[in-house]
Amino acid sequence: MGKKLTVLFLSSLMVMLATCSKDKVKTAAEYWDLGRESFNNRKYAESIDYYQKLVKRFPEDTLAIRAFFSVAEIYKNNLKDYQKSIETYKQIIAQYPDDPKTPNASFMIGYIYANDLKDLEKARTSYEEFMKNYPDHMLVSSAKWEIENLGKSLDEIPQLQKITKGKE
Repeated sequence: MGKKLTVLFLSSLMVMLATCSKDKVKTAAEYWDLGRESFNNRKYAESIDYYQKLVKRFPEDTLAIRAFFSVAEIYKNNLKDYQKSIETYKQIIAQYPDDPKTPNASFMIGYIYANDLKDLEKARTSYEEFMKNYPDHMLVSSAKWEIENLGKSLDEIPQLQKITKGKE
């Protein structure tokens, strides 16, 4: 009977310790480092999880918006989940409306609609909204160029004809 209680007690203690030590992360920088490490090891879901925890637990830290952008980029570039990338960029705009990096999130929404999802109407609307909200931003000229060339193939764009002709 005594051995059974001891084994039960030790088992319970081990479970408690494992649960408590699971998330020893104390700072935004630690979450950032874990997110980068996971990303570098191609563990994208794990990386997203660390970045999202950083944003949730340390929303005012300067690393939070960087983590948010990293989540959006992983969804776009690595997981090819364009809708989740757009949703993440929209969350950045809502949560950090005054951050100097926020206009980039707005631009990227149009970019994804245009270049990844090929939804030209949503791309146009998104780019126009970007230009309306951030008329002095350095990406306005890029948004205008994107709108002018929506739906065109590379060989239909005069500025790119030299490049496409060189490949033939």
